[in-house]
Formats: sequence, C-alpha cells, structure tokens
Amino acid sequence: MSSAIRISLLTLAIGALYFPAANASESCPITKETNDNNHLALLSIPSFNHAREIETVTERDNTGSFYYFKFNYDRCGQLQSMYAQISKNEQRFRIDSVYDVRKTADGWKNSYNVTLIGLNKLLYAREGNILYGVNQQGLITHSTDSFISGGEGKVEQGVTNGSYTIDDLNRMAYSQLTGSDETVNGEYRFFYNANNMPSFLTTPSVNISYLYDAQNRNNRMIETTVSPYYLGNKLTDCTEWNSQNDCTRSVSREIELFPTYAIDRQTTLRSTYSYWSD
Repeated sequence: MSSAIRISLLTLAIGALYFPAANASESCPITKETNDNNHLALLSIPSFNHAREIETVTERDNTGSFYYFKFNYDRCGQLQSMYAQISKNEQRFRIDSVYDVRKTADGWKNSYNVTLIGLNKLLYAREGNILYGVNQQGLITHSTDSFISGGEGKVEQGVTNGSYTIDDLNRMAYSQLTGSDETVNGEYRFFYNANNMPSFLTTPSVNISYLYDAQNRNNRMIETTVSPYYLGNKLTDCTEWNSQNDCTRSVSREIELFPTYAIDRQTTLRSTYSYWSD
C-alpha cells in the first residue's frame, strides 16, 4: 500500500485552495521564482503565497471523509508551515493521514504518518520525515525521506532520496526519486503554459492538469490516478472567490474504481484568509 501513501503525499492539498501567485517584495531575500519552485516541490500545486494564513475545512462530503488544511506564509510569500489532516473513507477501509510541514534553518521538514484501517484492525501504517535541502539561493535541490512502515506483522525501514532540477527558464522542471520504496521511484515532471504557469504534472502513478480562467486564476484541476490498487479520476472546480481573487469554495467529484466496487465521492471545501495588509 506504500504507493497509495505517496499519492496521498503528492495530492494532499489538491482541491483545497486555488490562488494566483503574488509578487515578492524587492527587499525579500528569496525571489518570487524561487518561492514558486519551492511550492511546487513541497506541495505539487501552484503558489498561493500572497496571504498570511489560509485555513480550509470540509463543508460537505457524501462518503464521510474529512479534510483540514492550514497554511502560513511570511511577508515575502515563503511557506512557513503547512498542516494537513485527512480521513478518507474508502468504504471497506479508511486512510487517516497527518502531514506537518515546517520551515527549518536548512530548508523544510515534513513529518507525516499514515494509517490504513479495515475490518476493525490496523492493516498498514507508515511514519516518516522528509527533509528538504536548499542551495545558496534558497531553492530546494534535494530531499531525504526516512520512514518506517509495516502491516500484518511485517515492519521495515527505508529511505527515499530526491533531486530537483529547474529548466533554462528557471522553472521547476522535474524531481527524481530513488530508494528502497520502489513504488514511488521515478520522475515527477512539470509542464507549463504560454503564461509560464504550471499546466501539467506527470508522475509514475498520478497525472494532474492545472487549468486557468480568463483572469489567469487556477480555477480547475483534473487528477487521474493509475495504481496497483485502484483507478481514480477527480475533477475540482472553484465556485466562489473573494475580493482578493482567492478561492473560498471548491467542489470536487471523484470516482475511484477498486477491483470489486466503486466509490463516487463529492466534496465541498471552504477556505478563509488573513493577509499581511489586514
């Protein structure tokens, strides 16, 4: 089930929030391009870095699933912390996960734990820490995921190493993961549209399309998952915006096809904001 864990890590904020990126102040030590690239490396979604704090809660989910996200940024738009708590009801089992991303002196640290519970017993669990390192410009260049996982009497430790590469236009191009967990090894590559915004992400098991409206707001995401355990398709739209052009309500429709049954999940999330200018 470790590939399902990677999917959850990759898409933990998909469907939660959509925001246009803000320009960092000229006095900021980290450039806007670096902030944008780090945001993609950490969360796999375009930057929404002009708010001070963002909180997203579950307004409705027809499967009884629960999602909670909280983001904090400094005045330059750099991510300081991200906390996510997710409980996903898959009908015959439940996946509970917590992710705690925090800025450190050397980069970022993502402490996470994920459990899979079914038939009133723990089937699988994974706990680990991902350390993200940066270069002199503050750009994420490498990561190390040290974890322990197990289920049904088997426990193992492992390490996954990541490297991050930008293209000739100073955009996050791809990351390469290698290590003891073969289900996550491979290339994670970003593509961009004519406006230099992320338009597509390909990974070994998940493909994500980022779509924009006439105001260049990231108003839709389409996610397709092909894993050894299930096939999935998810469409998320922003349906309400505030005066700052930030999404305050998103609605998603997700279809998951397991070997013997299917799940049709419909989720509505609400977001509130505070700004440094408040």
